Amino acid sequence: MKQLLALITVVVMGSFTLTMAQGGGNFDPAAMKQRQIDQLKSSDLKLTDAQADSVASINMEFMQQMRGMRDLTPEQRQAKMKEVGDARQKRWAAALKDDALAQKVADYYEKQRQQRMQNGGGRPNGGGGGK
Repeated sequence: MKQLLALITVVVMGSFTLTMAQGGGNFDPAAMKQRQIDQLKSSDLKLTDAQADSVASINMEFMQQMRGMRDLTPEQRQAKMKEVGDARQKRWAAALKDDALAQKVADYYEKQRQQRMQNGGGRPNGGGGGK
């Protein structure tokens, strides 16, 4: 479970990195949050508008915490990502008022991460790529 949370963190970080790369540095947090809400609403999670907004808001908040992780060693990064992932899971559970639903959200993000990895859209070690 804890590995799952760390992997979810990688997914969110990868989404952020991909958005930055595609946007040429013109990062629009509001647009990214809306994309997350739209994806959550169109998923099979059956979240209400308020729940989807809460999950996306929590993701955006924790994304800010992950920004400085590039400077960490791989071991430090893994430990920090686990810590952040655990905290985010607790926030999801509190916001959704349902531990099982929070776990479904975590599973949803893990499934997305796996699909990106299969399609070559992610990097398994969270490393950056050149042009």
